[in-house]
Amino acid sequence: MPLTNKLSFLALLATLAAIVLIAASDAAAQGRPVLELFTEIENYSAARSKEMMSAGKRVTPEVREDIEEEKKKLAAKYAAEIAARSDLAKTDHYYLGRLHGTAGNDLKQLESMKKLLTEFPPDTKGDLIQSARGIIVVIASRRKQMPDAEAAFQQWRTGSPMIPTQQPALQDHLALGYYKSGEFEPAVNHAQEAFNLLKGTKAKTLAEKRAREQVFMNLVEVLAMAYRKSKNSDRALSILAEARAESFAIPSAELYTKVMSFVEGSGFSEKKLMQKVESYASADPAPEIIFKEWVGPEAGTLAELRGKVVLLDFWATWCGPCIATFPRLRSWHKKYGTGDFVLIGITQYYGQQDGKKMTPLQELDVLSEFKQKHKLPYAIAITGSNEWSMKYGIRGIPATVLLDRGGVVRYIGIGSGSEEAANLEEMIEKVLEEGKPLAVSKK
Repeated sequence: MPLTNKLSFLALLATLAAIVLIAASDAAAQGRPVLELFTEIENYSAARSKEMMSAGKRVTPEVREDIEEEKKKLAAKYAAEIAARSDLAKTDHYYLGRLHGTAGNDLKQLESMKKLLTEFPPDTKGDLIQSARGIIVVIASRRKQMPDAEAAFQQWRTGSPMIPTQQPALQDHLALGYYKSGEFEPAVNHAQEAFNLLKGTKAKTLAEKRAREQVFMNLVEVLAMAYRKSKNSDRALSILAEARAESFAIPSAELYTKVMSFVEGSGFSEKKLMQKVESYASADPAPEIIFKEWVGPEAGTLAELRGKVVLLDFWATWCGPCIATFPRLRSWHKKYGTGDFVLIGITQYYGQQDGKKMTPLQELDVLSEFKQKHKLPYAIAITGSNEWSMKYGIRGIPATVLLDRGGVVRYIGIGSGSEEAANLEEMIEKVLEEGKPLAVSKK
């Protein structure tokens, strides 16, 4: 048989095999309980990865992407099979909707959730019902179907169980949907309520902190823009000032960056924000950072440094803007480093320097030489990973974090700009004065 004919024959066999597999999958789905099919899809990625690893195969990021695509296609297949059934139970509509969601079909998911709610009285309680209402709020807001989104939210709000920590995220979607629809008053109402709720609650875990951080960023933008649209610049400024202070309390350099980017584009200045709300001195102490190694003398843990004003400077040897900040850091160390002020430069092991792979010990030598070359007189700490990125929401360097005597974040600086540097120095002087022993008058 000629080579071209062989290739065509093999391609035909592959196509037939795929058809057989699809038919087998369809046949397997027929008659199976909807919840069982939904559970299979929910566990698909973990089960498939485990199966591949058991066979000695590596599950790379690319392979994970392929697995997610398989999951999406199978979810769509199961959803189509279930939708064709005529004997669906009431709760089946919920699991069908979730399958549509996994398959990426928001419209079908919305239809299924609405169908589910029509099967029950409006005052029905339960996790499934509340989840469906929440999903309707999110998708209807995204599609700018605001009457449906609002009705579902009001049902969710008066329903049970009502989990208060979920409310800001739902109102975030509503606010954005109203804003995009040109309805600024309800956008402000939902965003302001959600903003106030977030300020009044504390995250218990790092994951919760990062989730709150994202909602804060969304709300701040909607609120500031909506207030500007309604020509209420003073209120917009107040929101930005509160959000800036909240970025210190979380702490979140990312939220701070978002606020300051908006401020810059709106013609405001950080000075104006500081006049409104400077920071929350009553916030919790900043998260501890595990220092693996020190270049030169140790400064101690953050807890051990309570009672002193501490400036944390996050940097790397390959970061040009970081190096540009060294002169002012040296100056501050000389000017304020009298025992009450401690400056710590924080970097991490990257496993390489200048494109060359290195062990931690080799990197330590490079960092020691770097410290001497740039005449850095303050303590340099090395972390084993970028845990500080997660704990402080830092997404870029250079970044500086100022802690007061109680260990509370009072300022976050991003980049090497002169205006931010001036504001940071002003705050250093302010927090140094706070809690300073009063001079004893001589008689």
